Amino acid sequence: MGSILPSSRALAQAGVAYLAQKQGPVRVLEAGAGTGSFTREIIPLLEPGDSLDVVEINPDLMAYLKQQFKREPGSQTEPGLKINFINDDIRNIDPKTYHYIIFSLPLTNFPPKMVQEILDLMIDRLEPGGVFSYVNYIFVRRLKYLFSGSAVKTEMRTNQGIIKSFADQYQVKRKSVLRNVPPTWVYYWQKPLSNEQLSMSNEQ
Repeated sequence: MGSILPSSRALAQAGVAYLAQKQGPVRVLEAGAGTGSFTREIIPLLEPGDSLDVVEINPDLMAYLKQQFKREPGSQTEPGLKINFINDDIRNIDPKTYHYIIFSLPLTNFPPKMVQEILDLMIDRLEPGGVFSYVNYIFVRRLKYLFSGSAVKTEMRTNQGIIKSFADQYQVKRKSVLRNVPPTWVYYWQKPLSNEQLSMSNEQ
């Protein structure tokens, strides 16, 4: 889906950087778990009272993921920690909100209508104050653009415009991860607090 090799540990750690700062019980969504590179970094950060929904559309990858996490010592969970493995399209999951969404689906490979739909959904599912992180390979998009026909280039420009419209509203940070093949940007978006929450925060 755009990567040459499974995501490196450095990339996975960057993807969960805001989750590592969590305070109190949280709900976490991982979208596009693949072979579990990010999942392996998420689970050790969770505590009793937290919950994690791991979503992967590919049934073979989901079967592999479940099998791996039965075997790996680091994946053993504490009582009171809920982990749900969901084999489905991210757009079909139950309506609930999350404090952190770790997203590794290749947005720029999707049709523009789907990109808009998915990002609308992710922001809608994010708790106010919550953080959405996603990855974008530094060189792959440029190379694809250079060697594609006009129709693909038009679609890629449209996708980039959609993503930029969300980034202009929500992006709080961008980080490069060079210890990955290919090198990767990690972007962090944060949903603003409501006026009521801002007022309560100012009073404390």
